[in-house]
Formats: sequence, structure tokens, C-alpha cells
Amino acid sequence: MITMSQQAVSTTEPTNHVHRKSIVVRNGAVFLIAPAVLFLLAFFAVPLLYILLRSFENLDFNNYLAVLQTPVYLSVILRTFQTCFAVTLLTILVGYPYAYVMSISKGWTLLLLTGMILLPFWVSLLLRTYAWLVLLQDTGLVNKALMASGLIETPIPLVRNLVGVTIGMTHILLPYAVLPMYSAMSKIDMRYMEAATISGAGPVRAFLRVYLPLSLPGVIAAAVLVFTLGLGFYITPALLGGPRDTLIGQLIASSVQVMLDLPFASALSVVLLLLTVCVFVTFSLAKRVAPGMRYRRGSL
Repeated sequence: MITMSQQAVSTTEPTNHVHRKSIVVRNGAVFLIAPAVLFLLAFFAVPLLYILLRSFENLDFNNYLAVLQTPVYLSVILRTFQTCFAVTLLTILVGYPYAYVMSISKGWTLLLLTGMILLPFWVSLLLRTYAWLVLLQDTGLVNKALMASGLIETPIPLVRNLVGVTIGMTHILLPYAVLPMYSAMSKIDMRYMEAATISGAGPVRAFLRVYLPLSLPGVIAAAVLVFTLGLGFYITPALLGGPRDTLIGQLIASSVQVMLDLPFASALSVVLLLLTVCVFVTFSLAKRVAPGMRYRRGSL
């Protein structure tokens, strides 16, 4: 007969085995993520801490006060947000139909569309910006085509202003908008649209009440990615923009390279980082609201 002590030992052995196995799994997970954590600490956290300390080099808030109290710097920050908002809106408007076509395509069509949207990643950012500079200048292909068609008589200024900056940034950031939206749209069950049609909703009403709310998480993810990436753009605004169209990324670079004022550039960088965090928080709150806008029975 099995004694009580033997039964207790037999029941605790599987528990101890599971506990030891979970410890091994945790230790293995820690070992796997350790290189990534060390890399982020060395190349992200430490430089960020250095920038923060340099912004308080004189142990005061003078650099931050100069940023927040000088109208020129405030106008640069406002212009940056306005430009990023316009670029985000354009990328969503252009990328949404493209992502939708990708989500309903299969085979070679999907492969072709995916290749077209990924192709810009294989070309240098500087080269793409120079290409737009050639296309949009007064003697460029765009103005020549418009003048040849009779739509305009004199060249339209498309570079050295915010128009060229917006066009260039939209082209560069478009893949970052298409891919998140495609990821969300590819998971939408099209039977919802069929059910809405059977319930009496027309194509437009079914899209607005069913498909669009279901795709909103992808739209919000694309918007936050494009907006935050656009806040720190430097090369495209520097080449396609004019002296009066300076963005905050250019201002930070000028503070370092021209004025050699590292504390002030650090303060500008911290302000930009805080503004980026505010954008993330705003979009995160909007993304939490988005699932509540989804289709509900009887809402058609």
C-alpha cells in the first residue's frame, strides 16, 4: 500500500518539475532579450540622457524658455506640425485605396502591388528627394507637362516652398501608411459587407458603417507612424523647402552645425521628443475609441 507521505511526494514531483521548467523558460527568455536591451541602453537611452543633461548645461531653464518664448521658434514648431498634418492626411487619402486594393487582391496582382510599395525602400532617401527636385523645378517635367497641355502659361513654383516639401514627404512616407492599413484590412471578413448589403444597405452606406470602422485601427496606426516620422524630417525639407519654410529638424541641425550651440539644440530635441510623446498619447486614445465605432446589429 502507498503511504500518505509517498502520495504527497508523487503529487509534488510534477509541480516541482513544472516550476523548474518555467524557471528555465524565463531564464532563456531573459538571455534572448538581453542583447536587444543592452543595445537600446547603449544606443538610445544613454544618448537620450546625454542630450537631456546637455539641455540643462547651465543648471537652468534658459534654453527651454528661449524655445517657448521666442516667436520664431514657436512658428517653426507650428509650421512643422501643420506640414506633418498635411502629409499625414495626404498619405491616408492616397494610401487607403491602395491598401484596399491590396487586401482584395491575390496571386501575382498582390505580389506586384506589394513590390511597388516596397520598391522605394531600395532607393536612397537622398536620391528620391533629388529626383523630386528635378521633377518639380521650374524647368522640370511637371511644369513642362502642364505648360505643354495649356493649363498654365508660366512655371508654377513647386520647390523651395512647403508645396515641394509636402509632395516629397508624402511620397517618402506613403509606404509607412499603406502597410499598417493593409495589415488591418486583410483581417476584415468581407462577409460583413455581404451581410450589410443583404440587410438593405447600399455600397456607400455599407462601407461607411461597416468597412471603414473596422479599418480605423489600421488608419490610426498609419497616421501616428507617418506623423511621428515626419516630425523629425531633415533631408527632404532642406532640399525641397526654402529659407522661410524651416522645420524643427532643420533648426536642430542648424543649431549644431552653424551656431555650435549644443545646449540649445539639446533643448529643441527634448521639446521635439515631448511633442512626439504627446502625439503618441493622443493617437493611442483615439485608437481605444475606434473599436467602439464598429458595426453593430441594427445600426444600418
